[in-house]
Amino acid sequence: MKKNALFDRCVAGVDPEVMQEVNLNIDIANRIYDILKAKNLSQRQFAALLGKRESEISRWLTGAHGFTTSTLAKIAAVLGEPVVEVAKSSRSEYIFVPVGGYISPSDTFSGAYVDRNKDNYVRMAYFS
Repeated sequence: MKKNALFDRCVAGVDPEVMQEVNLNIDIANRIYDILKAKNLSQRQFAALLGKRESEISRWLTGAHGFTTSTLAKIAAVLGEPVVEVAKSSRSEYIFVPVGGYISPSDTFSGAYVDRNKDNYVRMAYFS
């Protein structure tokens, strides 16, 4: 790709968070485009499946559009493939213990979540 000094100066002044967001939107748009191509679906067909206007799909595929999790879920359902995959942490282990007293947040330790219910049970989740 040919370098453009003006473009490079403009991009250098952009906040890192904004660059991350733009790059993420572009990555999502590219993933959707790749799935559409693999399934031999046009933007018009995709728009019809989602109940959207073709112009909105066109904006999505430029990478300039931010996606809600609801929209991403609907897109994945319509395409039959995940659009975004999130690394999952290890499973949490829940232990329910009857307790006579009150457990304050200061009684817990790092890596644990405590939730007291109406039956005097405490749910604790340990995260590894």
